[in-house]
Amino acid sequence: MEMYEEIIGLIRSGADSSQLREQLNQYHPRDLAECFKKVEESDRIKLYAAFSDEEMADILAFLDPEDVPDLTENVEEGKLASIINEMEPDDAADVISKLDDSKAENIYNLMEPEVREDLQELAEYADDTAGAIMNSNFIKIETGKDIKDLMKVLVQEAPDVETINTSFVVDGQGKLLGTLDLKKIIVTKSPCLVESIMNPNFQAAEVNQNIEEVTRIVKNYDVYDLPVLENGILKGIITMDDAMTSVIDEAEEDFAKLGGLSSAEEIDESTKESVKKRFPWLAFLLVMDILVSLVVSAYDYLFEVDSMTVFVFFQPIILGLAGNFGTQSLAFTIRKITDDQFAQKSSIRNHLFKETMLGLATGLILGIAAFAFTALFLLINKEPQSTIPEVSLVVGLSVFASLTISSLFGSLMPIVLFKMKVDPAVASGPVITTIIDVLSVVIYLTLATLLVYNQLM
Repeated sequence: MEMYEEIIGLIRSGADSSQLREQLNQYHPRDLAECFKKVEESDRIKLYAAFSDEEMADILAFLDPEDVPDLTENVEEGKLASIINEMEPDDAADVISKLDDSKAENIYNLMEPEVREDLQELAEYADDTAGAIMNSNFIKIETGKDIKDLMKVLVQEAPDVETINTSFVVDGQGKLLGTLDLKKIIVTKSPCLVESIMNPNFQAAEVNQNIEEVTRIVKNYDVYDLPVLENGILKGIITMDDAMTSVIDEAEEDFAKLGGLSSAEEIDESTKESVKKRFPWLAFLLVMDILVSLVVSAYDYLFEVDSMTVFVFFQPIILGLAGNFGTQSLAFTIRKITDDQFAQKSSIRNHLFKETMLGLATGLILGIAAFAFTALFLLINKEPQSTIPEVSLVVGLSVFASLTISSLFGSLMPIVLFKMKVDPAVASGPVITTIIDVLSVVIYLTLATLLVYNQLM
């Protein structure tokens, strides 16, 4: 992009630190972070010299935590600790978790005690829970305080918290009692106790609640700052942008799994690294495809008869239709799981019934079309007319049966995995397509044996 070229040009312009800082401060930290990845180490050193620790923390926060170890490899540990001190606790925890153990420990020991305490608390929670992504810096005030006391807290703590949009009212033990939005705080005049104007009807997440459930709360109730509780005690908050980042990360991971890719593979990764991450999955799919070949080889007697070789022509039609239809059912079912639409058993039954009926209806229509196409194809190619009805019937019935089974299987498989507490996205497109290929081949060649081969023999 032209803007990135401008930024990189400024970095390499030879300007002194103060001039460089003044020139670059007109750009958003995210854009600076993109350029930070693209420039040489000598250029990054210029940025460390030009920007304050707080400004560098804003830039590092927009980097993928996976990239930080390489991009900060030559930064003195004390300097890096000072920068991470200025980051939001959840971002700092992500960065430190990607450093090697010895460096992470050294930096951790160099950080301010209160920051270490926040990081230690975040480390207690599993990666896919609300506790792992919550921010422990937020505005809170105890009951019994006047609105002017809250205004003082806002002014004092605003520079150190991620957001001041929502303030949280707690009792003496830290139990959350209500919330106050910034607009209400501004328009309320003293004297007025905070508990008299707080909103006691709030949405909240538990520290061990799954991130997908948390993002669903944020989405459904339009919550900008979601409190995170542990037995009613306020432990942190999850802002809407953090929740949306988690949604995007989860979506990217699911898309990768659906495509048979490693979720850890990066866009700008080297060919060698990509090969290492893709190879195990492709090797597994090779084994699955060999299984399809073995199934076909079990019917090798069919192709010893000249008039039976015609079935080879129509196999791609059946496999392609069944695989694509099964993948559509899979994707639609995973979407409904993500939207939490299977809370009741009746909704699961209704979904499976609908998908099965869809498979039957579509299979019937396409089966008739396949029957007609096959008959026309065989007539044009002057195949023996005595076998045209039987061969056409085999193709039509195979399309009908394969689409029905693939629709049911594609919708049932992710639901079963979901109930087993396994990520449904592991039922990826390549896996389900291969399994459906096996079933479709068995249906197709078995029908060919029963309706044509046995008649000829």
